Amino acid sequence: MSKAVKIGLGLAVTLVAVVAIVMVLVLQNLDAIIKQFIEDVGTNVVGTSVRVADVKFNLQDGRGEIYGLQIANPSGFRTSNAFEMDQVAVQIRPGSITGPVIVIDEVLVDGARITAEQKGTNTNLKQLLDGMQAGSSEPAPEGEPTDVRLALKQFAFINSSAAVETAQLGGKTIDMPDIRMANIGDEQTGLTPEQLASSMLSAVIKQAEQAAQDYFKDLAKEAAQKEINKALDEKIGVENREKLERLKGLIKDK
Repeated sequence: MSKAVKIGLGLAVTLVAVVAIVMVLVLQNLDAIIKQFIEDVGTNVVGTSVRVADVKFNLQDGRGEIYGLQIANPSGFRTSNAFEMDQVAVQIRPGSITGPVIVIDEVLVDGARITAEQKGTNTNLKQLLDGMQAGSSEPAPEGEPTDVRLALKQFAFINSSAAVETAQLGGKTIDMPDIRMANIGDEQTGLTPEQLASSMLSAVIKQAEQAAQDYFKDLAKEAAQKEINKALDEKIGVENREKLERLKGLIKDK
């Protein structure tokens, strides 16, 4: 065996050993890498701090859980977080991990807690959504695009609740309608992680914002009616006001 061949084989063995060591290190730190990735992408998309308590991922069966996912409120609001998710279940198609597009068969968020806070004419959810939409319209930064492409088959955001509150009118916890989406990104070209996260979060925030606005309107109507009743009580007396309300009810029934 010539010296050149020996050197070549030595380099090849060394390269294989280095690659093996890198792969072992990556696999050993996979959960931490995914955790950091989620926090970085999430923060970039929503424009506020996104934090994850822990990630557990099994590469062999493609099953993963994300624990303690929190999305912070924009500055200026009293409450700390807009979203708190104790557990997010993720199922990835294992065979797609080495392909051009990683196919996520399901993302399930069950029992999330949302805080919708009104401040003047603005809400924290509207501010988050406006920031996301403004960010998505900006030109992409210069540099190489990410090689990670994703396609999501099923997204479910279920059994969630929203604590809606305003300094003037108080607040209450209300149930949120379930959100289900399918086929976000195709399996041929996929979406960037930012595009996928934006699609999911935009749908959730829009639904939560609508539910909160409906509740705020109901609170405002109740407060206005109380003021009207108070004025009528002072003007014509409680007994006459109650008679007037009964008369209105009779007329309405007819």
